[in-house]
Amino acid sequence: MIWGYAHPEIVEAIRRQAALGSSFAAPTEDQVRLAELLRERLPSLAKVRFTNSGTEAAMNAMRAARAFTGRSKIVKIEGGYHGSSDAAEISVRPDPASAGPAARPHAVPARGVPASVAREVIPAPFNDAGAVEAILRAHPGEIAALIVEPVMGAGGVIPPRDGFLTALRRLTEAMDIVLIFDEVISFRLDYHGAQARYGVRPDLTVLGKIIGGGLPVGAFGGREEIMALYDPRHPSGLAHGGTFNANALTVAAGVAGLALLTAPEIDRLNAEGDELRARLQALFDASPVPARVSGVGSLLQVHFTGGDVADYRDGARGDVALSTAFHLALLLEGAFVAPRGMMALSLPMRNAELDEAVDTAGRALARLVDAGAPR
Repeated sequence: MIWGYAHPEIVEAIRRQAALGSSFAAPTEDQVRLAELLRERLPSLAKVRFTNSGTEAAMNAMRAARAFTGRSKIVKIEGGYHGSSDAAEISVRPDPASAGPAARPHAVPARGVPASVAREVIPAPFNDAGAVEAILRAHPGEIAALIVEPVMGAGGVIPPRDGFLTALRRLTEAMDIVLIFDEVISFRLDYHGAQARYGVRPDLTVLGKIIGGGLPVGAFGGREEIMALYDPRHPSGLAHGGTFNANALTVAAGVAGLALLTAPEIDRLNAEGDELRARLQALFDASPVPARVSGVGSLLQVHFTGGDVADYRDGARGDVALSTAFHLALLLEGAFVAPRGMMALSLPMRNAELDEAVDTAGRALARLVDAGAPR
């Protein structure tokens, strides 16, 4: 909800469309307009298709990569979250103690995901280009796609090291592997997405959340020759249906929402996030509680660990009990953040809200110290 809640322009767009109809069995003008807006922001999108969630978008992107390459295996980043399809639910929150070597992680399926799916998904560490290269070279001619969040979201709000994403692009191009950027969360970091911020053009991009003005939404798109598989005239094309894909309410809200998400506003919000991250880190540095505040731009997360956080395992080694206690202490002080310590700023926030966030975090931290943290 990057605009805050009940933004009047988004509410009015939804109200106006609701009076005309909510869902139709054919494209609408706003569907085309939203697709054009996304193409203008993300030059890597030659064509784009809409879904109802990021889960569906990521699932379809992986399927398109498999169909395009004729290969079956998917490489995903350990700790990366791409929704709740079976292939995405591999090594999302594995126990590092039983997930194999850091440079060659084991595939750990979520409960209910068949072992046969785990054999087709290969986890790789974030921010270790050498390890990723070794994994890719160990499976010549087998890998359809590498899917990665340019900035890890649920896995810890961890930014890429310099050159990491560039290395992934170089390796996947050399091996004819489809590079998929999951920008469901990171799209907010630049008017042209994180792919512009880091100067890397993926083959396919997965989108969600903020492209729908706060209503359920997802989208995927990319290279012309891959997306051409969905052309009904294609002799062996892919089917992609969904009654509520690009429904009229969502695309109307999306058009209104993107109009508000201008480059200057994104830059301002990122600067506020950088300031908040620095102020929170200073707060912890002055306390006996070891913590690292990771993130980039308007996204951040508190990790209760004394070391750097460069990948999922670094974050997973943090003190979970302290993280839970901090979350509860913030609630007692009147502030809500994600239980894992993740925070995301919204456009209505200004200096007063940043000051309030720091003051509230300070009071919550004092509660932890008074209760005997660190143990």
